[in-house]
Amino acid sequence: MEFTTYGGISILNAIPALVGAAMAISLEAKAHVEPGSCEMDEFAKFIINYASRALSISGDYCAKVESNIPSSSGLKSNSAVASAIIYALAHEAGIGLKPIEAAALAAEATKAHGSSITGAFDDASASVLGGITVTDNSVNRLIMHANAPEEVTIVITGHRGVKALNNIDSLRGLAPLFNDLIPIVLRGDYFRAATINGLLVAEALGYYRELFIIGKALSMGALASGVSGNGPSVYAIFKDGEEGPFIDFVESLMGYYIRAKPIGVRFSEG
Repeated sequence: MEFTTYGGISILNAIPALVGAAMAISLEAKAHVEPGSCEMDEFAKFIINYASRALSISGDYCAKVESNIPSSSGLKSNSAVASAIIYALAHEAGIGLKPIEAAALAAEATKAHGSSITGAFDDASASVLGGITVTDNSVNRLIMHANAPEEVTIVITGHRGVKALNNIDSLRGLAPLFNDLIPIVLRGDYFRAATINGLLVAEALGYYRELFIIGKALSMGALASGVSGNGPSVYAIFKDGEEGPFIDFVESLMGYYIRAKPIGVRFSEG
């Protein structure tokens, strides 16, 4: 069984208030799961073993993963890979796991693995369902699921940098501000919420070069810009065709970038 999930960008970081929001983007993780043994990296092996225990699946299974989502970058790589493996494993084993259930189990598994602080159900659900998801990560509950904006282009850079988690308590300390962002997200003002979120995360975690990039993107007409996840990736969203000057700036400053598109809703359940 083969299943594809998607990377994403943050609209609302879930660490401070345990409510998160993410948007799926056109970076893919594809998992092919079949019975038998094979060489797997530590993460894939952990996810297979965790999901097999949770779903009472017996026997050996092999997961082969192809992904173009940069790892440890804030672009939801672990959530996407875990969700793809779990959904493919369940269906290969004859278990009719729903997409949202695969995402919830992926959140539990990545938290148990230690690669996610909250479990990142927002990231996992967006990776599977597509579109924009808003979730309560304290109980892995989907609060809202909406389609992603159309006719926009996302430019990403910084993903080759180093994640800065030394000041994560400073981010937690901003919980009142993040609570104020929740109603902004729920009324559909995603660009405003994403930009405020991204600025707060950058400041709290010390991504000062990224703050400069965000300011430059906004001055060039970006609809939204911010640090994704806990960094180091920084993104900017432009109307299609308006991203060129920012790409030129990023190429001169950073020397690399990713161009992506939003992924619309794939599954409407939840």
